Amino acid sequence: MPFEYLREIAQSQLPLTVDQEANIDKLRVLRAADLVSVMLPGAESETQTFARVLAITPKGRKMLAQELDRSS
Repeated sequence: MPFEYLREIAQSQLPLTVDQEANIDKLRVLRAADLVSVMLPGAESETQTFARVLAITPKGRKMLAQELDRSS
């Protein structure tokens, strides 16, 4: 699930380079929800097969904080 991947990203040092297609797809969902700032490969790009996560947005940080509050 993309939100679980957001938690993984939050534990990583940014910027983070991602090269697994499944995780790039999760990043597309997270970006569409305005939870991360990310540079994604173009749909027809054959040369760029990676994404770079630049930051977790304020909205993403808020969701993470709410999740932490629920689990406490």
